[in-house]
Amino acid sequence: MKTIIRREFLEHVRSLQFTVLLVLTVVLFVAGSLVFTAADAARTESFQKQSAGRGQSFSTRVTWLLRRPNPLLFIAEGGDAGRPMVYTLMPKGTFFATQPNPRSFKLPAVPPLDWSFIIGTLFSLYAILLGYNAISGEREDGTLRLVLANPLGRVKLLTAKYLSIASAAGAALLAGALISLVLVGVLAPQALTAANLARVGLVFLIALAYVSLFVFLSLLASALISRSSLALLALLAAWVLFSVVIPSTATVLMEKLSSAPREVQTARMLQPTIQKEIWARIEDIGKKAERGEFKTEEEVRAAADRAFEEGQVKLNQFYEDFERAERRRLGAARNLARLSPAAMFRYAAEGLVRSGPAGEDDFLRQLREYSRVYDAYILKKLGKVVQTSNFMMSSDITFNGKKLTLHSPEPQEYREDKSDFPRFAEARPSVGAGLKGALGDLAGLLLWNILLAGLAFSAFLRADVR
Repeated sequence: MKTIIRREFLEHVRSLQFTVLLVLTVVLFVAGSLVFTAADAARTESFQKQSAGRGQSFSTRVTWLLRRPNPLLFIAEGGDAGRPMVYTLMPKGTFFATQPNPRSFKLPAVPPLDWSFIIGTLFSLYAILLGYNAISGEREDGTLRLVLANPLGRVKLLTAKYLSIASAAGAALLAGALISLVLVGVLAPQALTAANLARVGLVFLIALAYVSLFVFLSLLASALISRSSLALLALLAAWVLFSVVIPSTATVLMEKLSSAPREVQTARMLQPTIQKEIWARIEDIGKKAERGEFKTEEEVRAAADRAFEEGQVKLNQFYEDFERAERRRLGAARNLARLSPAAMFRYAAEGLVRSGPAGEDDFLRQLREYSRVYDAYILKKLGKVVQTSNFMMSSDITFNGKKLTLHSPEPQEYREDKSDFPRFAEARPSVGAGLKGALGDLAGLLLWNILLAGLAFSAFLRADVR
């Protein structure tokens, strides 16, 4: 068996296919590393400028929180290039993202040249190209009967073929990963901390599991289909389905199936919501003032403050409901995309390096935790915390023949010593937390391996080798 593994491995690495793969691997990993280290330098410079220019302001009215750049986006970018760096936080948990460089969503989406794309696309295809004729090719040549005439057994033969193909693909993957890490280490050495290297190692192991399932898939097709050309055609169709069709159409399909309001619909609902939750309350106060139900101007303003604040709470709830609906739709689309092992691998990589929605959730959770500390500080210094929203509003009413301008209440600024102002410092999740976030997708990849391995061995044991 060792002889067969060694012989077939050497045949693979000496082939033109392997040479092309190795060259393409080096080119893509080098290009990806150069692109992402340059982007990381730009993000770091922007972060430093934002910290120096805006940073976290020591104000009880509004403060800005900065999200640190993730140095591992060369592994799995996850859309972080389009996510904001600065968040505006106001009292009572009101916050919104500030996007300094909004992306143009009218342009076609170009996949980032990160590890998850290179491995998910290139190496799955290479496993297919190596294994599509592993059984059918030898059956067509008539050599399969001769090999099985020896006391080797079909299980050992298929195991040897699997190990030789997986080893060849793994060798090319290791070469590309090492070259990428060397470049990142030279151009952005701060990215390769001990914890980050542990994350990289785990991503590499998951990548091997991902490539492995395509090796089993190619052996299954080669055992089931007697003609190599037909086996290759079927495998290419499966590769397009898993790598392109399912991940690309999942979001579109969930957009069609979801009953949650879209962004345009939500924007149209905003004005009626403001009318219902705020202006209707203020109009009611104006009518009461005309009927003489208020004795003093202070009573009118106090009632208006309560109305504005209650309305602002409802308005913020409106925004939160929209955000939750968007996240549910995104989660449903990602779950649908998980029918593809390529999507599973990408999401597992994002979970490990904490990019994409996983990284954003980490930051927002810390932002909300800080918001409670921020509110407690305001309450301690000023005695009250004022609810506000993205909108500051005012209206005129008549009271005792006098026009009163009513403003929505604004947070107050504490004017004395703020040396004890709570600082915000984003904490990077541990390696264990990243692994926990990737466990579901890793389990899915292992299940794919077990299923395809069982089917491949079963098909080969039943195959007619004549």
